[in-house]
Amino acid sequence: MDTMLQNMFQTITKKYFFRLCSIFLLLPIFTTATFAALPTLGDPTLDNFSSKEERLLGLGFYRSLRANLTFIDDLQINYYLDSVGQRLASHSDAAGDRFRFFIIKASTINAFAGPAAYIGIHTQLILEAENESQLASVLAHEIAHVSQRHLARAFDNSGQSTALTIATLLAAILVGTQDSQAGQAVLMSGIAGSQQSSINFTRSNEYEADRVGIGILSDTSINPQGMVEFFEILLKQSPDNGIEYLRTHPLSSNRVAEAKNRLDETSKNLPKDSLDFQFTKARLIILLSEQPEYYLDDKVVGDNLIGQYQKALAAIRTGKEDIAIGILSEHTEKSTHPWLRLALAEAYTSKQDDKKALEILDSLVNLYPGYLPVTMAYVDALNNNKMPDKSIAVLKKQLQTDDYAILYKALANAYFTNGQVAAALESTGNQYARQGYIELAIQQYDNALGQKDISSSTKKRLEAQKQELKKVVQAYKDQN
Repeated sequence: MDTMLQNMFQTITKKYFFRLCSIFLLLPIFTTATFAALPTLGDPTLDNFSSKEERLLGLGFYRSLRANLTFIDDLQINYYLDSVGQRLASHSDAAGDRFRFFIIKASTINAFAGPAAYIGIHTQLILEAENESQLASVLAHEIAHVSQRHLARAFDNSGQSTALTIATLLAAILVGTQDSQAGQAVLMSGIAGSQQSSINFTRSNEYEADRVGIGILSDTSINPQGMVEFFEILLKQSPDNGIEYLRTHPLSSNRVAEAKNRLDETSKNLPKDSLDFQFTKARLIILLSEQPEYYLDDKVVGDNLIGQYQKALAAIRTGKEDIAIGILSEHTEKSTHPWLRLALAEAYTSKQDDKKALEILDSLVNLYPGYLPVTMAYVDALNNNKMPDKSIAVLKKQLQTDDYAILYKALANAYFTNGQVAAALESTGNQYARQGYIELAIQQYDNALGQKDISSSTKKRLEAQKQELKKVVQAYKDQN
């Protein structure tokens, strides 16, 4: 290995020693049958890295990132990203996999695909994207890495234990949130046998992911021109004017030209942007801003819909709710986009006018039934207005179509407010099970079973759920 690269790797490894230790400790933790098994693709090169092993590593990988990095947990932003990601994934060769999309707060422009279809996007990448097509092109590219099993192949070809390679990957991502080139140095020195073979292997993967990603975009009816546009944005920011170098996605003018040549005339006419993307970007800007008052100036935000939405959010954050209410009331008469009314309800809640917020959301939930951001805002308003019974009914209805941990968390809060302690504990157990915290889930089920006056049918259900989780734990112990 090149001496400079080796020294860099040793320095970075030392810096992140304690984080790496925690990563190794987290790797043996895995989830229940709620995480569907990945399909076997019949690839003989992956005999040493099974789908089950990848699934277990994926959860450890995600939980380690959660423990070490700052995630963006805003429901509306994440729901948008997940919606676009799932649409794209449904048109990929890995359509049967369970993809999980998440956003990490980082000032570097990057994205990555981890084991078991965990796909992370840096906040700066969303901020740099100018339209939905550009963001979708990155998601499609990462989905292609998953569908082509590039990470699994890298692990399989490395000749190292999967624990070591996953720790190397995590170290690269941790460092890469601050310095993308340093992060890639860790990744390459850990996974590959030599620097040059690492570059060649990655270059091959990147070209294939571009080709497959363009097909995914076209099949999803999103303009793949965004991939070329985003490449060009990155090249302009590149210090070496596009010469390939060690980074997570080696880029050159040749790669841009090849992507451009793959575009056909029909796909160039597909939509490039959406209001959803522009609302998402505006919301993220205000969420990340350390000086939200800057966006109260019309000269900064402009007088268009998105700019005024951004100004309204800034007004809410700075305690100027009346300004936000005035802006949003005017624009809800011109546009039916649900995020405007959600922001209006948010402004009234911030002003401590819970009844007015509930009135807005009560109307909105009828217009957009089953739309998760609306459902969750409505549930919060119901709880603020001391209406847990209705909150429980709304959440149970949503759970008929969705099975998210966030729903069980809200349901647990509503049950506690309503004095239904056993039901609240069971819901918390369901939340933990879906987040992969098996031991905590079993503990919550035990706590629920210890409550007085629970029905025999509830006891049977809790015992059955607990036994299912114990089977999963035992299966893992048997495997190891």
